[in-house]
Amino acid sequence: MIKLFRHIRKSLLMENKTSKYFKYAIGEIILVVIGILIALQINTWNQGRLSKKMEHNYINRLIEDLVSDTTMISNQIRQSKIRFEYGTALDSMIRIGNRRQISAVEVIEASQNIGRLWLPQYNANTYNDLINTGNFSIISDPVIADYIRGHYTGLPYSWNDIFDQRMEELRRIMVELIPLKFHVAVIAPESMPEIPKPETVLSEEEANAIVENMMAYPKIDFYVKNVTRGHIFHIGLMEDVKKATTELINDLKKY
Repeated sequence: MIKLFRHIRKSLLMENKTSKYFKYAIGEIILVVIGILIALQINTWNQGRLSKKMEHNYINRLIEDLVSDTTMISNQIRQSKIRFEYGTALDSMIRIGNRRQISAVEVIEASQNIGRLWLPQYNANTYNDLINTGNFSIISDPVIADYIRGHYTGLPYSWNDIFDQRMEELRRIMVELIPLKFHVAVIAPESMPEIPKPETVLSEEEANAIVENMMAYPKIDFYVKNVTRGHIFHIGLMEDVKKATTELINDLKKY
């Protein structure tokens, strides 16, 4: 096309048709500009298509991360509910002073279990990828982007010092009162089958003596109640996080 215009312009100059020459020259320029604009538009369209594809991929990955978080959170809630039940049983036993049908070993195991609390391990891989690579701007909807950022920056990753202290105080007491062999039996992994089960490592006499010492420990009722209250707090907190996570999943699926 350019060679054709060049040939025409040359012919017009040779024929001394200056006005027509300028018209063809202007037409050539216009065509070149139009071609450039079309090329830019195609490039912009391709870039937009690739950006949309990348955004869609990130959204799907975020949904996968959030779904795995709901599973983790559900397990956190379930574990804290079990520990809360241990705590209420121990509190009742301490106040009434009667174990009823609860064996001494069960009391010891319950008292050790309520002092445990694992911090939530959120799957923030995709969110961190978006932030670290500078790709967060790929999320084109500012409302959705704010939802995502607000969710991950607002997650409770650790507890305050008071809550940590509650757990630590009771753990310290249990480490002091309960023999190491029982601690080992409770926390031993499945890969160490040679370690006996908790119910077999203590004689009935040993277990009863430990429980008696436990019941006589100064302020034991306060420590048990304090930790049990902590588990209620944890359950409520995790239920709020699970609700927020589920809502974000639904928003991302609609996006």
